[in-house]
Amino acid sequence: MGTDSTGEFAEWDEERYSTNVERFDEQHKRLFGLLNDLHTAMDEGHSEEEVGDILRELERYTEYHFGDEEEFMQNCGYAMDCSDCFYNHREMHEEFAGKVRELREKHENGEYVTMEVLTVARDWLDAHIAASDEDQNYADYFENEVSDDYEYEPGQLYQDRSASEDPVPVERRSEDAGVRLDSEVHDGGSLSVPEGSVAAWFEDVASEYGDRTAALVRADGEFVERSFEGMADRAKAIAGGLLSTALRPGDRLAIRAQSQYEWSVLDLACHFAGLVPVALYPSASDDRAAEVIERTGATGLVAEGDVAEDLARAVETVLDFGALPTDEARVLPGLQTDGDEVATVAFDVAAPAEQAGCALTHRNLLAAAESLREELPVDPGATGTCSLPLAHVYQRVATYYLWATGSAVAYLGADSFVDQLAAVEPDVLVGVPKMYQQLYGTIQDRLGDMGWMKRKVGGRVTAYGRDIVAGRGTPLKYRAAERLVYRPLRREAGLANLTYALSGTGQLDDHLLYFFRGLDVPVCELYGSVGTTGIGALNRADAYVEGTIGDPMAGVELAVAENRELLVRGPTVLGGFLDDDRTGARTLRDDWYHTGETAEVGSDGTLSLGE
Repeated sequence: MGTDSTGEFAEWDEERYSTNVERFDEQHKRLFGLLNDLHTAMDEGHSEEEVGDILRELERYTEYHFGDEEEFMQNCGYAMDCSDCFYNHREMHEEFAGKVRELREKHENGEYVTMEVLTVARDWLDAHIAASDEDQNYADYFENEVSDDYEYEPGQLYQDRSASEDPVPVERRSEDAGVRLDSEVHDGGSLSVPEGSVAAWFEDVASEYGDRTAALVRADGEFVERSFEGMADRAKAIAGGLLSTALRPGDRLAIRAQSQYEWSVLDLACHFAGLVPVALYPSASDDRAAEVIERTGATGLVAEGDVAEDLARAVETVLDFGALPTDEARVLPGLQTDGDEVATVAFDVAAPAEQAGCALTHRNLLAAAESLREELPVDPGATGTCSLPLAHVYQRVATYYLWATGSAVAYLGADSFVDQLAAVEPDVLVGVPKMYQQLYGTIQDRLGDMGWMKRKVGGRVTAYGRDIVAGRGTPLKYRAAERLVYRPLRREAGLANLTYALSGTGQLDDHLLYFFRGLDVPVCELYGSVGTTGIGALNRADAYVEGTIGDPMAGVELAVAENRELLVRGPTVLGGFLDDDRTGARTLRDDWYHTGETAEVGSDGTLSLGE
């Protein structure tokens, strides 16, 4: 293999490389394409960020392809009839995966990745796929030994092995995994986590709050109320409908739809039916959605709108989100599900290289909701928001937290949430930095529309906020600005009733933080990740410490390892992963979840994320 006449670093040659198995020829071509992309990015001096993105994609796709190829070899009988060849083949896969991982790690550690190293990876791929070598062995077997009516159905072995079982167990206390801490353990205090499943928990919640409002749903231009009782009844009816299909308790059901009331109902229905929801980001491509389905072993898909043919073939059961079946279930298996069983599979949209999926247990989800309730108490009857994708575990556990307090969830459209806030006047705003940026722009426009006197009085809002955050307080003229400008702006924007304005998934830019604090919006930052069920530390508005992640939340312990990595421990730490235990070995040791982020401990004991 070498650079071809068109200048490609890795040239695909049909005669040399084709296995005559279309599925794997396409995957091999994709690997060639990624090597070419990487070579171009390095040769033309593209940004380090772009090179890193390609390396992570190459690592992710390599693992996906090898797993698929190995499953095919087992499924068609090659692994049994030619066991030595199969195990040799798998060892070679591990060797190449190690080379790709080494490339990625070198780049992330700031080491220069030479063209020579890239050429070695290319030549390995050439030798592995080329005629008369390893991949051709299973290709010859497929052509000569497998019947013509055989059809490979990817994911079947994985489904049979794990669809109704716990994730691959993670070794957390191996002898060589000892974690050395370089800080004291920051303890958020005790936490009482409800026993049992999410279904049993919500049935108790619905029984306690009955006809109180559980949801505010947009209909005909207005928000209408849905009660806890009504929501539970609807979820149970859909659970019965799901179980009337080919789906069975323990199966994984992918959900691909925009955030809305019916999404939450379906989520609860899955729990009542004993199914494991796999939340797909609605913005994800069909290819990405199919890959997630295959990796998680999902046997069913609920989708909003048309479903691509390839995506439909990836599962056994396809249901229309807008016409979900209902039936009376004689038994709701989810009510008897143990709290340590897998409740959902979640993915981190910000980390495309980590596609194993986090298996979160019922205990994880309920612990996260309970920790939020401990840290952010509100009275029954309050209102919180849902405008983020419910595929994001942070938004999902926030809805559970609101229901646990007897509060309503207002479902706002992602594109129009700023305009709808005034109609619901929430007590709890569940947001991310991007949302606050949108809200900032709208409020700035409204401030600009005011008369020159009010603009002059209120124009120092960011400077006031900086002084508030720094603990210097505000001057007397701030009172006039609050009365004449800031209070009317909050009322107009629907922010007048806020008790908490949460910002998760990343720290706010300073100018946004100062602006909203100057406007007297109680912004508090939440630190957490999918692996910690969306929570971890809270930087409260009333005790905000700039530049830190705040204090550990109830039930959470934080520490810094000897290598400066931030560690998290507690009942919200994920139950396991959906790939092999090598992933777990890297991120779960001695019960500590290794976040992959560097951290610093200040002289006053505060924790902050490193650069």
